[in-house]
Amino acid sequence: MNKGNENSDDFRVFSLGPGPAPRREHFRLLGLFGAFATRVGARVTGKKNLGVFATIGRAPRLFRFWLLYGASMMPFGYLSRAETEMLILRVAYLRGSAYEADQHRALAARAGVSSVDIDAIFRPDHGFTGRIGTLLDAAEQIVRHQGLTEDMAKRVRGLLSEREQVAFVMLVCNYDGLATALDVMGVPVDENR
Repeated sequence: MNKGNENSDDFRVFSLGPGPAPRREHFRLLGLFGAFATRVGARVTGKKNLGVFATIGRAPRLFRFWLLYGASMMPFGYLSRAETEMLILRVAYLRGSAYEADQHRALAARAGVSSVDIDAIFRPDHGFTGRIGTLLDAAEQIVRHQGLTEDMAKRVRGLLSEREQVAFVMLVCNYDGLATALDVMGVPVDENR
């Protein structure tokens, strides 16, 4: 367990090997639903495989509920699609998650986020102001400090309804945790078709 004072070199990634597998192997590991979801997800995202599904799908019961939970934030969340994708990308940047960054750059573009704005999210000083600037800064506080300062919490409350506040915090925490899981399980960035 990382207690915060160990050298990061003491920790090694383990891999579940979610790379491309023969169709029969996908069915054996993932079951019918998991293999189907992975195949459809890969096709929709233009990838050869969808490593996040192929990995989490190896725990079928967890996978089904995780999909529902994730879908309740993205794409069916309380925040706009553009805001959601910008926040996910900021978490990906802060966590150094190549997988999340790769997946959500395209999704952000489809949600109407410009390539200039996407690139800005990946800079230490993103340069955004107003609502999205505040939300990106709040996401950074949550990821880096597991909380919000009193001032930031007040600013977020002034921008978001109670429902949106919950959705915002859960979105940031979900993608922060997912970045950890992807790193620990060694899920590589998916190859394009």
